[in-house]
Amino acid sequence: MRRVVLVGIVLTAACGPKRPPPSFAPDPGLVEQIRELRMATSLRACPGESFAAAYTAVLNDGALVPFETRYDKDHPPRLHVVFLERSSPDATPLEGGGWSATRDPLATAMAGFRLTASFRAKPSVTTSTVVTPDYSCLQHAFGFRGVGAGASGPQVTVRLGILRSPFYDRLLVAGIEVEDAPPYYVLADARAVPPSDWLVIEARGSRGARGAEGTAGVAGTNGQAGCPGGAGGPGGAGGNGSGGGPGGRGGQITIIAPAEEPFLAGLVDAQVPGGEGGEGGVGGKGGAGGKGGAADPPNDPRCVAGSAGASGPAGAKGQDGRDGLPGTRPQIVTVPMRDVWGTRIPPSLAELINYRPAGRARR
Repeated sequence: MRRVVLVGIVLTAACGPKRPPPSFAPDPGLVEQIRELRMATSLRACPGESFAAAYTAVLNDGALVPFETRYDKDHPPRLHVVFLERSSPDATPLEGGGWSATRDPLATAMAGFRLTASFRAKPSVTTSTVVTPDYSCLQHAFGFRGVGAGASGPQVTVRLGILRSPFYDRLLVAGIEVEDAPPYYVLADARAVPPSDWLVIEARGSRGARGAEGTAGVAGTNGQAGCPGGAGGPGGAGGNGSGGGPGGRGGQITIIAPAEEPFLAGLVDAQVPGGEGGEGGVGGKGGAGGKGGAADPPNDPRCVAGSAGASGPAGAKGQDGRDGLPGTRPQIVTVPMRDVWGTRIPPSLAELINYRPAGRARR
C-alpha cells in the first residue's frame, strides 16, 4: 500500500498539476461556515519515504468539503490545499498535500511523525495527528571499503540491543560505527525480524592500484631522398604496462550484544573480503614507421620514392594484481545491556534507553 501511494505522488509531480494563481482565495461565506478541519494520512510511515494525506473541511451543518489538489480556472474548487498552512518537526510538506518523512529513524522513534495543518483564512480551525513509524523499508545491507588504493578494510563496530518505544514494546536498535565516523542507526520491530543474518555488514579492502601505462615506442627514422628513395626505419616497440597493485586486506568487524540477549549477535552477517587486485597497465603504443625517402630527382621516371617503415608492435598489458586477503574473523563481545551503546550516545537514543512506559506499549 505504501508503494502505491508513492507512485501516485511521483506521477502527480511529473504531470505538474496547475497551481492556483496567487489571487485565488476561498469564498468568505464558505469560510464562515467551516468549524472543523480533518486530516487523513497513512497509519504508518517509513523514515525517508513519502506518504499521502487528504484534508476535509466540516461545515456547521455537518457537510464535508474536501481540499482539492487539482485546479481548473473554468471550474475552480471550493477549497484547495494551498489554503492550508502545514508544518511538522518530523516531515516536510509536499506540494500535493502529502509529506516527506525525515530520514533519521532515531529522530522519530519516541514521538512518531507529528503533523499539523491549519486553515489560513481561519487559523483557529486546525488539526494535528501522529503517524506511527514503520521500519520495514529501512536498508539492512551496508558495505564499506578502505580508503586509498590497496588499503585495508575499515574497522566496523556493530552494537545491538532491544529497547522500548511508545509504539513498539520490543524495538530492535542496531548502531553501526565505521572508524571514527558518527554512528548510524537502523531500527526494526523485533517481533518481525528474522532469526539470523538480518543485518549484512561488509568491510572490504580497497581495490589495488592500477598499473602504469607502458611508454610509447619511438618513431622510425625517415628514409633519405635519392634514386630510389631510402626506406623509412621501423617504429620502436611500445613498452609493457606495469602490473596492478594487490587489493587491500579485509577489515575487522566487532559485534557487541547484551549479555542478557546474546542471540542478537546472530542477526549480523559479517563479511570481511579482501579488495580486488588492481588492473594491469595498458601496453604502450608502437612507434610509427619512418616515412620513405623522396625520389630525387623527382622528374626522373627511373627514380621512385622509398617505402615507409613498419609501425612498431604495441606493448603487452601488465598483469592484474592479486586480490587482497580476507580480514580476521568477526569478534563477538557480550556486555551488560547498560554498556552496549558505548560513550557516543545521541540524545534521541538516550531517550529510548531511558524510556519507561506507564502502561503497555502501543503497537
